[in-house]
Amino acid sequence: MLKWLKLYTVAAFVVTLLLVLPASGALFTVPQGGTVFIGEQGLDITQTGVTRYETIGWFGTGINVTSGAPSATTSVDDVKNFYIAPDTFVGRTGPWYTLPDRKLAFYVEDPRLTLRIQDETSNFEVTGTTTWVPKGDQVGFTVETNLIPIANRPGVSMMPVTIHVRTPNGNELAAVSNYPLIDIMISTSPFSTGPVWDTSTYASGTYTVWAVSNVNSMKDNYPVNGKTMTPQTGNVEILSSNPLITSSVSPTQTSVFSTTRPVTVATTEVITAATSAVQTTAPPTTPLTSAPTSPLPATTKAPGPDIVLIAGVLGLAAVILYGKDAR
Repeated sequence: MLKWLKLYTVAAFVVTLLLVLPASGALFTVPQGGTVFIGEQGLDITQTGVTRYETIGWFGTGINVTSGAPSATTSVDDVKNFYIAPDTFVGRTGPWYTLPDRKLAFYVEDPRLTLRIQDETSNFEVTGTTTWVPKGDQVGFTVETNLIPIANRPGVSMMPVTIHVRTPNGNELAAVSNYPLIDIMISTSPFSTGPVWDTSTYASGTYTVWAVSNVNSMKDNYPVNGKTMTPQTGNVEILSSNPLITSSVSPTQTSVFSTTRPVTVATTEVITAATSAVQTTAPPTTPLTSAPTSPLPATTKAPGPDIVLIAGVLGLAAVILYGKDAR
């Protein structure tokens, strides 16, 4: 009985994984007229109508596909393991056709990927010189990309993007505030995570943030900023105070003057000047002398309740001991 229970448990776990996890195995299957991206490898393009050892061609703009000659061609050695090589396809985006019948096979696109960092608490974008995030604010990420057609391939509903967060000490985080950053599955663009990073529990300092899409080894083959990855310049400074605000007080000034507002100083100077003017015209006055003060009479503190209680307890103890001795 126990053996069958274990088998049922394993089977239920496998079924759950199949229902929850995306069909990532179909990310490489390209339909007829589908879109592929420069850098992808291991693609299965059998559904596009291309056959093994067939030649495909790109006509570019201004050339009649029906009667004109292709501007570029390449041979397909393996339709189940096709590589959109940068050397062949960069600068040759758009439709590619089978030859010699000139039927549409697929579209080639240059990948595009951007990442925006948002302070969801204070409602501003962390970018450029505005990188300071007050410690305790909630931070979110927004991914913008043209890679969504990958999520529309047969058997697929989403595609993965990974966000990298490097801490001030050089470590990389797999998650922020329990939100996983590896293989975030998206199906729309722009895609927003919402407020997922609670900065109150993270050390102060500068965090480096960037995004990568390595679907079908795209980034490995075509590591270009803005295409398969974003620049590693998305810095987030988690600090308790704004680093752009600095004190303008000179070292020779004291804390009294550094905290006095200018209007208060100006008012004090006016009052002093006015007082000086009055004193120069008023008749001399006899300085006031204060009468000697006699010291206050000494007071005797009455026994407090604590003294009375102790004395009573000692007296009761004495009575009891005396009674025992008398017997």
